[in-house]
Amino acid sequence: MKPMNVSEKIKQILDPKLPLIRARLFVAREDGITVYDSVQNKTTTSVSALVSGVWQASEALMGLVNPNQDPLEFRLGFDTSSQGIYLFPITISGKRYFLGAIYKDCVNPGQLKRQVGSVKDELNRSFPSGPAAAASEGASVREGFLFKDITDDEMDRLFALGGI
Repeated sequence: MKPMNVSEKIKQILDPKLPLIRARLFVAREDGITVYDSVQNKTTTSVSALVSGVWQASEALMGLVNPNQDPLEFRLGFDTSSQGIYLFPITISGKRYFLGAIYKDCVNPGQLKRQVGSVKDELNRSFPSGPAAAASEGASVREGFLFKDITDDEMDRLFALGGI
C-alpha cells in the first residue's frame, strides 16, 4: 500500500469532521500555500496567503512584548459572537503550518473553538515532529524573503478574490 502524503492524510482526518464542525476548515503552509481547504473556490489561494501573512505579522508584534514566547502556544482569533476566523499554528513533520476555521452564523462559537482545538491536537498527534522528522522529510531551511522580486501589481493580483 502506497504511503499517504501530508495533504492526503490531512484530508483523511478533516473531511469526516466537517459535518460536526460546520465551518470552513483549511490548512496552509507557512509560505502561504494551501494544503487543505474544505471549500475549494476562487478564494482558496488568497485565504492561505493572507493567513500566512497575518500570522507572521502578529508574531512580529508579539515579539515586541515577549521575544522569548513560543509562537506555537498562541492562537489568533478575529471574530464576533457568531462569525469570524480562528487560527492555530501546528507542526507537521517538523514544519510549521496553520490550521484555521472560518465561520458565520455560529450558534455556539465556544464549542466551535473547542472542536477546532481538538482537531489541532489530533493533527499534532498524527504527524511526527522534531528534528528527526524534519531530517527524514529532507527539510531545507528557507532564508530570505518569500516574495523577493514581486511588483505591486503582482501583489494586488495575488490578493484579489480570484488569485493570480
